[in-house]
Amino acid sequence: MNLSATTGILEDLRVRILSLDLPPGAPLSRADLAETYGISSTPLRDALLRLRDEGLVDIHPHARTSVSLIDLPHARQTHFLRSAVEVEVAGTLAKAPPAGLTDELVQLIDMQDSEARRGNLGGFAHLDLAFHAALFRHAGVEQVHRVVRRESIHIDRLRALHLMQPEKARQILLDHRRIVGAILEVDPAAAAGAMRQHLSQSILSGERLTSDNPGYFKTYRD
Repeated sequence: MNLSATTGILEDLRVRILSLDLPPGAPLSRADLAETYGISSTPLRDALLRLRDEGLVDIHPHARTSVSLIDLPHARQTHFLRSAVEVEVAGTLAKAPPAGLTDELVQLIDMQDSEARRGNLGGFAHLDLAFHAALFRHAGVEQVHRVVRRESIHIDRLRALHLMQPEKARQILLDHRRIVGAILEVDPAAAAGAMRQHLSQSILSGERLTSDNPGYFKTYRD
């Protein structure tokens, strides 16, 4: 197995799926992918199997391979997990802000603002992840962050869909500034409340986003 080739296509396809560059339900032609990435069938197969194991790709034997649909109930459960953990992280950091934390967060917000003004949603989303990763890192719970990230495939795509609406980027910037402001004020309750409100936005829009984009979501029938 060519680990380098497998890792490269795996990471690129993951980014494209999570950003909705490859939207939910999109067919994945192995021949087209092999030509696009200039690789043989073996590393491509291994990458697709990894993505299947992560829940991002559906592989139907002797039929087709496609990007998995967004699972809204799964996203709601991930939100429950993430909110419980990250609200605690924000409150804990605000009790005694570590050196360098707020400077790093302010810099990330400024960079996000710049990407939003340029209309670069991909760069904006990447910096959004960096903002939250910094909170976990400064709180010393990076392993917890890895668990949350591993479970976030559906909520990430829900947020990417929400981010396509112009007001969403502005709201994220406002929320991030409120979180940092509460940490600067050494106000754990305000930091926790700002984080709770911030994380609730996309999940509260889930039903509307499903109605507006029905082909992107997994359906459940009795």
